[in-house]
Order: sequence, then C-alpha cells, then structure tokens
Amino acid sequence: MKLKDAVKIFDEKWVRKPTGFRVHFQKRVDSELITEYVPGSDDSPLDSDVAAWRLAWKLAQVYGNSEKNDEKCMFFNIYVCDDLGNPVCHYATGKPEKFNSQPC
Repeated sequence: MKLKDAVKIFDEKWVRKPTGFRVHFQKRVDSELITEYVPGSDDSPLDSDVAAWRLAWKLAQVYGNSEKNDEKCMFFNIYVCDDLGNPVCHYATGKPEKFNSQPC
C-alpha cells in the first residue's frame, strides 16, 4: 500500500477533533419553530466544549425555566454541537445531553 492510500484511509476512519463548539437551541416565534446557535454562525465558535456546556446550562436555567419567566419556556432543545453541527456528548458523563428537551 502506498503512503497516500494509507493517509486517505486514516482521514476517513480516524476520530476527528472538532475545531469549535456552539450551543444549539430552539424557540417558538408565533407558531414557527426557529433554530439558533450561540455564538452565531457569523461569529467564531467557542474553543472549549466545557465552556459551551456551561453556556448551554445557563441558557436552560435562565431562558428555559417557566418558573423564572412570566411567559412559557423561551428556549428548548438546548445542547452543544461541534463545528459541523453534530451533537457533542457532555464532558462529565460522556453521554448525550439535552436541556429542556420539550417545549413548555
């Protein structure tokens, strides 16, 4: 096997390291479901998955908790994703995590 063929196999099968992280969340505007990210797509992603999970947790606590808001839950389906938009497992548990998974 030639080296370039081996490198091609490695690139396809090797575990890819994300280059950044964003917090995915959804909200309902009128009757439409809107998906947004923090930081936005025009901004640089976060370098740390830990920082992204902390931000996701804070969003869930402040904007997803109907007890703290007069309105229904504002944000739901909150989780961390990598630079390609794939969900990232929680750094502490190694398992998928989603905050406020159902709209209130």
